[in-house]
Amino acid sequence: MIAAAFPLGGCFGQADLDVNGGAPQRPSQEEPGGPSAASCPATAVQPGPSPLRRLNRFEYDNTVRDLLTTSLRPAQGFAPEEEALGFKNNAYALNVTLLHVEQWMTAAESLAAAADLSKLVPCQPTAGAETACATQFIERFGKRAWRRPLEAEEVARLGSVFRSGLTRKDFATGIRMVIESLLQSPFFLYRVESGTPSAQGGPLAVSAYEMASRLSYFLWGTMPDETLFQAADAGKLGTREEVEAQARRMLTDPKAHRMVAEFHKQWLMLDSLDRVTKDATLYPGFETLKEAMKTETETFLDYVFFEGNASQLFDAPYTFVNKPLADFYGITGPTGTAFEKVTVNPAQRAGFLTQATFLASHAKPNQSSPIHRGVFVRKQILCQQLPTPPDNVGAPPDPSPDSTTRQRFAEHTKNPACSGCHSLIDPIGFTFENYDGVGGYRTQEGALPVDASGGVSQAEDANGSFVGAVEMSRRFAQSQYVKDCIATQWFRFANGRAEVEAEKCELQELQRQFAASGYNFRELLVQLALSDAFRYRQPALAAQ
Repeated sequence: MIAAAFPLGGCFGQADLDVNGGAPQRPSQEEPGGPSAASCPATAVQPGPSPLRRLNRFEYDNTVRDLLTTSLRPAQGFAPEEEALGFKNNAYALNVTLLHVEQWMTAAESLAAAADLSKLVPCQPTAGAETACATQFIERFGKRAWRRPLEAEEVARLGSVFRSGLTRKDFATGIRMVIESLLQSPFFLYRVESGTPSAQGGPLAVSAYEMASRLSYFLWGTMPDETLFQAADAGKLGTREEVEAQARRMLTDPKAHRMVAEFHKQWLMLDSLDRVTKDATLYPGFETLKEAMKTETETFLDYVFFEGNASQLFDAPYTFVNKPLADFYGITGPTGTAFEKVTVNPAQRAGFLTQATFLASHAKPNQSSPIHRGVFVRKQILCQQLPTPPDNVGAPPDPSPDSTTRQRFAEHTKNPACSGCHSLIDPIGFTFENYDGVGGYRTQEGALPVDASGGVSQAEDANGSFVGAVEMSRRFAQSQYVKDCIATQWFRFANGRAEVEAEKCELQELQRQFAASGYNFRELLVQLALSDAFRYRQPALAAQ
């Protein structure tokens, strides 16, 4: 692994080099220890671990929206998730504290109190028939809440909860208490799976209802819809063809766009822009442009995913802007506030890595930051791990009219204690020096000319020397190594965990299929849904 070659030592601050991340996992025939085509089994099913996965904040709010038809978003007030490998749905990082339990209880009470029972209860609670009506509600609503049919014992226990509320006050109180109970249950908060045992032993196929939930939370970030429930009822989510048909249907639904946006927000760290502040003297118009910058990137990424391919993520000759943002970029564009697709200046912009959202988010309040930008590319675009920086580090250099940012940060590579890491980070970061702290294009920094030469190493066909981020981005657009990283990032997001050694062959096959599709993102997600890791699970004991 690359990280093993990085010596540690004193260099610029922890805030500049916060590089915890996942190890590079690109199985290839060229990589030492990587599987060859001959060593990969043709038919053996080898799913990785299947950890218990709980709903994160995004999934919780989506689920209660679809379950209760509510506009409430209680999870926005929940404790933030811990991230792992850059994602907020990693099962091993979604720990539970007493604070979570309290917040889930409060949310369940609020949601139950606000629930529109006229839309949820499928019968009229006439005198003497309240219990029968409540039982019908428990069975139907409970199935949707727990994403599987309830067992008779579970229906009976929830019936006792209902009768307690009925005795205490009235029918509605009993129903609301049932809703509270359902929403605080592990069967709602977690995606509990047991699999379908086979006579041959070994890995288990996930059950029809488990597959419905796997598909819905992967492709929509929410609970199954009625079509998925009906397919599960009929036992029609077991074959590859049945799973593929549902995956393709689901990718045409608007909910898929919201899920894809959430993936991009996490993978590409788009929320960072919300927390960014800039020196108002140096960048007076930044605050008024922040929302437009974010809208540009969100619109661009949605378009590339659903209409383009992975290459266009890095070399697209277009973007989406309104007039204020077009003026910022210095291009001819819309005359109003609506966002339109426009052609960019090919000498200055190409794809996501030259958009202001990324450039401003990975910069200092008063200057650019080669470290922030270089680390992002190593971790997110190349799937490589970097070691945690040491504690005994100094502050980053202050801007000076006598030197450029590149000259000030070049001290990294001169210091033997720093050069191991920074020789891999800084050359990437320096290619972005044509962009200031908010992403504005420049050829001079003050009175001094900008030097945007740099390069990439230890990344196979992404390697090279480049002058400017446009040149580097166009290499990334042609790089199999980079696109294999994208497939790996989607694998981690889909399965809520990192890949494991036993899945090297499967990941290699997923990357091959991605390439065969012309790097079509939708085809990548379909193939992920058909993978062994997605359709099977290890027996419970083996998954521990």
